[in-house]
Amino acid sequence: MEGLRAISSPVHVNDHWLNRYLVLDGLQLEPLERWLYEQVESPTYEPLYLGTPLEGCRGISPCLVQLQDNDPLWKRFLESGVEGKWGWGFASSAGFDELLQHLRWLLFVEHPLEGEKILRVASADVMRLLLSAEMSPQQSELLGDMETAWFPVNKHGEVSWYEVANERTERSQREASFQLQQAHLDALSHIAWERFAEELSTHLDTFFSSGVFLSAHGGSHLAAERVIHLTRELGFTGRRAHYYMANILGAHGEQALDDHVMPDMAALLQRPDQRAPMERLKAAAEASSRLMNTEKQV
Repeated sequence: MEGLRAISSPVHVNDHWLNRYLVLDGLQLEPLERWLYEQVESPTYEPLYLGTPLEGCRGISPCLVQLQDNDPLWKRFLESGVEGKWGWGFASSAGFDELLQHLRWLLFVEHPLEGEKILRVASADVMRLLLSAEMSPQQSELLGDMETAWFPVNKHGEVSWYEVANERTERSQREASFQLQQAHLDALSHIAWERFAEELSTHLDTFFSSGVFLSAHGGSHLAAERVIHLTRELGFTGRRAHYYMANILGAHGEQALDDHVMPDMAALLQRPDQRAPMERLKAAAEASSRLMNTEKQV
């Protein structure tokens, strides 16, 4: 991710001359405004949806929160916010209202084919991926008047952070809305695949927790990623195809692809014939199920 720098944690960043802020996700901390008052006595914040067409959804609105010196909310965010996907942080010398207007500008973006869309501004994954798709993230108008922004990543319990420092020397006039390009859409598609991988991981854990496939890959998360990779590599597409492949691999492991160990199954999965690919995969899944039932009866 050129322009996005991996760091250990923003807790060590020397930015004492700047104000720190959090952009918190109202979907993850609902009801967010009440939650803020439970954390600090007098939080300085404003819901992003106020004064916009989304004002009626204030109950799930993301919030811009200005942190005070030694603010306990910052420590709480670092300790628990990454795992809970609470949002992301940044530092700036700009005024609160100026930063607020920038984030409100980002709420509505222009899709190249589908017109206006609502952007999940408080999602660290969304903002990090959008910036990663920019030609020069450190000069992106996504940053507005932020000096430095920090985006946490929690992948299977392993936490990492990415930082981008704003190098724009001049603030250009904002367009009517931020224009999404194909590179942005391609980057954002990773979020959908990660969510789907979580679904497959749960499926594998539920039905094949003691199988060889999960043990071979050190657990269901990496096993799910392997399912997605092999499904694509073998030329099968679609949600159902991935579940068929998860069932086959969950039951038999990758020996299902070995011509010497399971020749009939391997042929169905790897050798095109007169049938459509989905027909072959369905036949393989049915054969896998019959084999499992036979093994249980023995």
